[in-house]
Amino acid sequence: MSEKRRTAAIVGCGDIAHYHMQGYQLAGVDVVAFVDPLAVARDQFVTEYGGGRGYASLAEMLAAESPDLVSVCAWHLLHAPLTVEAAAAGVQGIICEKPMAVSMAGADRMVEACDESGTKLAISHQRRFTLGWEKGRELIAAGALGDVLMVTSQFGAGLLNCGTHAIDGVRFVLGDPDADWVMGAVERRTDKYERDTPIEDACMGLVHFANGVQLFLQVDLEGPNYGFQFFVRGTEGMMEVSETACRTIGAGDANWVDCDLGVPANEIDVIGGKANGRQTQELLEWIDGGAEHRCAGTTARDTVEIMMALEESARRHQVVHMPLAEKGYPLELMIGEGKLPVEVEGRYDIRSFLKREDVDEAQYAKLRATGMGHHPIMRKLWELEQQVAEQ
Repeated sequence: MSEKRRTAAIVGCGDIAHYHMQGYQLAGVDVVAFVDPLAVARDQFVTEYGGGRGYASLAEMLAAESPDLVSVCAWHLLHAPLTVEAAAAGVQGIICEKPMAVSMAGADRMVEACDESGTKLAISHQRRFTLGWEKGRELIAAGALGDVLMVTSQFGAGLLNCGTHAIDGVRFVLGDPDADWVMGAVERRTDKYERDTPIEDACMGLVHFANGVQLFLQVDLEGPNYGFQFFVRGTEGMMEVSETACRTIGAGDANWVDCDLGVPANEIDVIGGKANGRQTQELLEWIDGGAEHRCAGTTARDTVEIMMALEESARRHQVVHMPLAEKGYPLELMIGEGKLPVEVEGRYDIRSFLKREDVDEAQYAKLRATGMGHHPIMRKLWELEQQVAEQ
């Protein structure tokens, strides 16, 4: 007799949900429900993937279905309440999108709720399953660089949005060390938001880990944007590592040495595909008694703590030692305290183009039929709307 296949529900039917869907398909999980308050969004998933039922809310879905797994693919501020609600229903596992939460209170609520229900919680830092990062972690653990001293990371698109991947990736490559203290600086001269959450214009931070390694972060500052490529310096060599490549140079090397990852860089899935497939498979194995997931909620909580500590350091104008005492969102607290006065008026959201409520659905369907992804479709429709508004 064949083993019963597990079932899943996806909550939030935007772009990232398609990648969760790929992960479930590759791991042999049947998706039985799609949840979104926007009917056209959930109906699209039901139609495109040829199965499952659509629901307007998580509560409505849980009253009708009993999925083994739930993916939380909604925007940041909904991660904690949706995860807590799914855990209370007794689901076996949850894959929640990043960032895990926008405060330590939210992250702690998620971990506690899943501990109480016995639910296995993974946060979708799926880049931990990319071959470049895995090779970097392997080499550092083997001592290829001697004692690691410093890591630098320089990227854009916000601390919450991309910083969660960058910090989590550095921690993964280093073997997940605990942070000891953090010092940070924040600039917010414009009324900037990302997915309905206030964010900084730019920031920088220094993280000192308990093993002595330091991480220097630059976010949205002028200069190169290296994305999720990190630069690691050790006593015996240096490393450049990204999701799709890894190279080192040691004392005896005349030039950089490229690591063989076994497959070409363009065949390494950074999001979706094998990255999400392996992420889902590892969750199933954890549920069945295997090792803790590399993206476990407790691990992701530490990444949230570093991000919040960076902002709390800017708020207090001092080094912040772990554990972080502040449970709120320090950036929002600074705004409320008048410490970050807006100099350029006009609230804007760098992801506003992803809001689907007023989209021309006929045009959306036409572009979707060409094979275009949700994210580029939404951006294109937004750009067309801006052009019309300017005429």
